[in-house]
Amino acid sequence: MSSCPEVELRKPVASDIDARFRLGFSPEILRMYGSEPGPLPEMTEQHAARWYEELVKHPCGWVITADSDLVGHVRLDDVDKNDHRARLAIGLLREDDLGRGIGRAATRLVLAHAFDALKMHRVDLRVLSFNERAIRCYRACGFKHEGTERESAYIAGEWYDDWIMGILEQEYRAMLSSA
Repeated sequence: MSSCPEVELRKPVASDIDARFRLGFSPEILRMYGSEPGPLPEMTEQHAARWYEELVKHPCGWVITADSDLVGHVRLDDVDKNDHRARLAIGLLREDDLGRGIGRAATRLVLAHAFDALKMHRVDLRVLSFNERAIRCYRACGFKHEGTERESAYIAGEWYDDWIMGILEQEYRAMLSSA
């Protein structure tokens, strides 16, 4: 495993459209999202522009950079200010960036924003049960397996479970103080 590059979160800028277009699609990453196997979809400039527009409009959506290069995106969805909860969604875009600590660093940055700036009490996520790399990342960031939605994803003729994982503010604070 190579050392983790400098990871930052930032709002998207127009030049990200071209960077996203150049990255294209990765079969392994699409599989971890639950996409059907088969020929890769073609990355078009329109797809990259839609990706950018959706991220620009998102109030809690950021581009992930590693050593200043676009490598992914992350969002806090369903931010509920009454119940002080949100749902994490994160995605790296290239297989070469997996296993480098980028996802872990980005997740920790988002958790800091959720618990410090937004004053959330809870952040949760969903992950396919076979996505062991992501599950290791989430556990390292303090998430706990809270439940299983059995056979909720039908992929390539087989059923797969979705895991629900969550972290509470006090767990996040305890993790920080023990680091």
